[in-house]
Amino acid sequence: MRIRTLMIVMLLLIVTSYVFAQDAAEPQLVEVAAADGLALIGDFYGTDSPAPAVLLMHMYGRSRGDWEPLISPLLDAGYAVLAVDLRGFGETGSNEDWEAATGDVQTWLDWLRQQPNVRPEAVSIIGASIGANLTLIGCANDEQCVTAVALSPGLNYQGLEPETFVTDGLRERSALLIAAQGDRESSVAVKTIAGSARGEVGLQLYTGSPHGTAMFTPRLQDRVLKLIVDWLVEHTPAVEA
Repeated sequence: MRIRTLMIVMLLLIVTSYVFAQDAAEPQLVEVAAADGLALIGDFYGTDSPAPAVLLMHMYGRSRGDWEPLISPLLDAGYAVLAVDLRGFGETGSNEDWEAATGDVQTWLDWLRQQPNVRPEAVSIIGASIGANLTLIGCANDEQCVTAVALSPGLNYQGLEPETFVTDGLRERSALLIAAQGDRESSVAVKTIAGSARGEVGLQLYTGSPHGTAMFTPRLQDRVLKLIVDWLVEHTPAVEA
């Protein structure tokens, strides 16, 4: 009896492992040449039919893997996803160059729109910390960018100042600004940016002090992920008949 029970347990573990393996999304490793020739590295999660897409940009000193908690919710909502390593970080490497990094955003947006099952009119950007500043600036600079979601942006990170880009460049579009009350620099920034914006702006402040993708904790993760996905779904244009 003990042997039979053990065999049943092992069989269940094997089946369970197989199901998990089948459900896990397998990204395509992408290498794209920046304007200066640097090889930019990212993970692309495609779809089997035409879909909206999202570009993800991480925090300072981090990498594209920080977005893992958001990948499945985005895929489940029907989005193709591109998570990238900023220049100077992760597998992209090289040196920090924030002026060049703003150009890299456009390089990635252009690449996304060229993918067979990506709807070119339905591409948005999400970023955290300095990636949030790049998100707001990059979306403002790209007239086709649908909406921007910024986790813990600042008024000035490494010379990247997004306020005027939101005020002018996104005046006919939208942005969702998220920060924690205890993260003073970011909480001041989102209030200031929202106050000067002329387009549609969503503002969410949480208690505590987590910064950027550090909000993906048991206390906040479900609420933050739902907020992001709901915002994207609400603002992504429907397929034209």
